[in-house]
Amino acid sequence: MAPRGVIRHQGRLLSYQDLGPVDAPVVLLIHGMVSDSTTFSRAAEQLAERGYRVLAPDLLGHGDSDKPEDGYELADFADSLAALLAELDARDVSVVGHSFGGAVAMQLAHDRPELVRRLVLVSAGGLGRRVHPVLRAATLPGAHSLVRFVVNHRTAALYRRPRLHRSLRLSPDVVANLGRAGRGLVSPPARTAFFSTLKMAIDPFGQRGSLLESEHVRLDLPTLIVWSERDPVVPVAHAYETHAHLRNSTLAIFPGSSHQPHHHSAQRFTQVVSDFIAAT
Repeated sequence: MAPRGVIRHQGRLLSYQDLGPVDAPVVLLIHGMVSDSTTFSRAAEQLAERGYRVLAPDLLGHGDSDKPEDGYELADFADSLAALLAELDARDVSVVGHSFGGAVAMQLAHDRPELVRRLVLVSAGGLGRRVHPVLRAATLPGAHSLVRFVVNHRTAALYRRPRLHRSLRLSPDVVANLGRAGRGLVSPPARTAFFSTLKMAIDPFGQRGSLLESEHVRLDLPTLIVWSERDPVVPVAHAYETHAHLRNSTLAIFPGSSHQPHHHSAQRFTQVVSDFIAAT
């Protein structure tokens, strides 16, 4: 388990993992919705071994961080991460954002350009309308009550049973994802945080828009785009469209159908990110 730290920003606690040499170049890893910093565990350890200082926070409303009743706009997430970087005196940061964390990464680069040296967008949200139908359905009336019925303290133990995982032939990666989802939805404050975040980003028709169209990403900012060729959550078409839009971008398409190439192909992901940082 990586060393954990915590800062207080506007009265709210933000938990984070801190790996690698303190005086090394900083890589900030931002997870997605219904997740936490452990989704980056493999990549974080390998990046630290390569000589980077790796910061992996739990976004507000997620993991071990506080779960307030409000404060789930993109600007709120970016502000808390800027506070973390300021607390640790980190600048010229390589910011990596996965899924919804990609939208947060773009917001941070837009709001605090002096902190962000380069972007890495991993199966990122905020780049177009298309998204998995389940996430769209979760914005419909009644979804909150349904999730409360399906995922709660009584049912959580059932989902953790190895016998269930074996009978459904679930891979270790899927089991880990279910564990993160369970932690992210089992308590009332966590469910409130999830639905507040979700409805800010997605409506019944898809994602609420593209941060590229609103010019949230500088065209000259070095940007690495990482995607799986058959991503089931956010289509790979978003990767190609973003690469065509950003003239200073690099595209890396991984084989397979994982929405988490940083986890499923951690060694390759770490190599691609390291090469990108060295080249820029």
